[in-house]
Amino acid sequence: MFTRSLSRPLLATLFATLLVVGVAACGDDDDAQATGDGGTTTTADDSGGQYGDTTSDGDADAAEGAIVAVDFKLSDTTVAPGAEIVLQNDGDTKHTATSDEDGLFDLEADGGSTSDPGTAPDEPGDYTFHCEIHSSMTATLTVEG
Repeated sequence: MFTRSLSRPLLATLFATLLVVGVAACGDDDDAQATGDGGTTTTADDSGGQYGDTTSDGDADAAEGAIVAVDFKLSDTTVAPGAEIVLQNDGDTKHTATSDEDGLFDLEADGGSTSDPGTAPDEPGDYTFHCEIHSSMTATLTVEG
């Protein structure tokens, strides 16, 4: 039987290399678990303005009255009763923002686009919604006014 021993410096270098490769391969995978907590909340008022740029938590520009979809997450959004709402898809994958209560709103946008406008409910309250394509994507539309 042929045996060959590796020198300690060579073994240490091999171990360090494997450790670095292993840690890099175990990086954060945001797509593994989608949640409604996208770290973004957008707000719209009833001033009648068209989709002006607003900043959501300092992370990204969001259109006023927009539900934002990115990285398999949907933003919680606050609007006035009856406000115009859209799905602003900042990702690459098609998504929807579909009310959990039938018929309230159903917005759809391909990656990198914005949906046709819809209308928020007239009654103040919290309305949960989800992506019809990716059921683990959920968030809340808050109607205040």
